[in-house]
Formats: sequence, C-alpha cells, structure tokens
Amino acid sequence: MNINVLLINITAAIFALYGLGFVFAPTQLALLVTDAAPATATALTDMRATYGGMSVAIGIVLFVLSSKAETIRLGLIAVLLLMLGMAGGRLVGLTIDGAQNQIMYIYLAFEAAASGAAWFLLRCSKQS
Repeated sequence: MNINVLLINITAAIFALYGLGFVFAPTQLALLVTDAAPATATALTDMRATYGGMSVAIGIVLFVLSSKAETIRLGLIAVLLLMLGMAGGRLVGLTIDGAQNQIMYIYLAFEAAASGAAWFLLRCSKQS
C-alpha cells in the first residue's frame, strides 16, 4: 500500500467510524464533541443522518476511490477538499463564535494536517 492510498484509507476509516458513532450514539458523541446534546427526537434524527449517515457514506466513497489506481488521485483531491472545507468552516466558527472546547482545536489540527498531506502528495504525484 502506498502513502497516497494510506492517507485516503485513514481518512475514510475516520469518517466511517465517526459516522457509525453518530448513527448509534448521537447523544454521547454530541456531548463529547460539542458539550451539548440534541434536545428533540427530530434533532437526534438529523444528527444521525448528517453526522452519521453522511459521514459513513463519505468514508465508503473514499474507500472506493482508493481501491483503483486510476481513482487514487481523485481520492486525494477529495481528502483535500473535505479537510479544507471542514477546517475553513471550523475557522469561521472559532473566529465568530469565540471560546471553544479543546476538541475543536484538535479537529482543526487534524484537518490542517490531512489537507496539507493531501496537497503535498498531489504535488508530488504524477499527473494522470
């Protein structure tokens, strides 16, 4: 397994596991991540769908992209865009919303590291 596939698969696994956690334990994970839990059944269902189902789907898409040589570059682009989007949204939140828990800074660091790694690997890889 090369480093490109490894980065895509690690990112895929994190999305898939995170998503499964939010599908099956949304209250507990919401409390851990945001210091608050959804207060209604509708909010829980939306959290299961958005943080859960969509994250699982993203993980699966990334695993699929990493499974064929001809889609590995697209997988790296997906990792780059996903991580930049998340980091960008998190930076807006940190700036506008003020004080955050430590998990937000840890997530930002991981998002920045993953996007930096994807960018670096894309620059180093041959154009297809």
